[in-house]
Amino acid sequence: MSDMSTEKPAEMDDSKTKIDKGAHSSGDGEDEDEGRDADKSEAATGTPTKVEDEITKLARAFFNAATRPSPDMEDILPQEDSADMKLSVFNVFASIFPDVVGENGATAKNKRTRLRFNRIGYQIYGKEQSRRVPAVRAKPGNPGYGFRRARWREPKQDEADKEHCEKVLKEAGCTEARIEKVKEEVQKACQVWDTIRRPSRPAGPGRPRRPEAGAGGAGDRGSEG
Repeated sequence: MSDMSTEKPAEMDDSKTKIDKGAHSSGDGEDEDEGRDADKSEAATGTPTKVEDEITKLARAFFNAATRPSPDMEDILPQEDSADMKLSVFNVFASIFPDVVGENGATAKNKRTRLRFNRIGYQIYGKEQSRRVPAVRAKPGNPGYGFRRARWREPKQDEADKEHCEKVLKEAGCTEARIEKVKEEVQKACQVWDTIRRPSRPAGPGRPRRPEAGAGGAGDRGSEG
């Protein structure tokens, strides 16, 4: 199985990003340092097993095949779900590979696998704290965490995304049926997320939404991984 890599998106203005590379927010009582939690979990349970190594390789291939860097500062993908929003990258991964993540799926009972998965995403994109993504464990009104300047690919509508997705997953050893499932679920997640994602500066009286802060058109494509 190939250990795929993805090019990081360009750095964004530090004033726009509160969190990067595992820094804690101050005063919100939230324990969401994914990388540090994963390290603690690994230290407590020993070195990764062969199965966990295979999951890690597949997760990296999934990030490469299903997501891409974006030049739009508004783009972000959620690292966790809320009660009414099941669109985290791990949730999509778990719905496509239930045999890989195990019987607990994307639930809180599968914390170790989720932490490992999200850590891969942060290695690729970096971490951003934003009100554009769910914040289940934060105090009301506080931001959640997501993958900075990351977008879903559109493998059912964009030919380049389709070819890239198929190539990466074939190299990862996925079957044709599984690859088709990835393309369907990723396209669906992309369409829903672009529709419901909250802007960082919602429009209001005397403050229209910035025209460049949209979901990003097909022409706003970052470098391919």
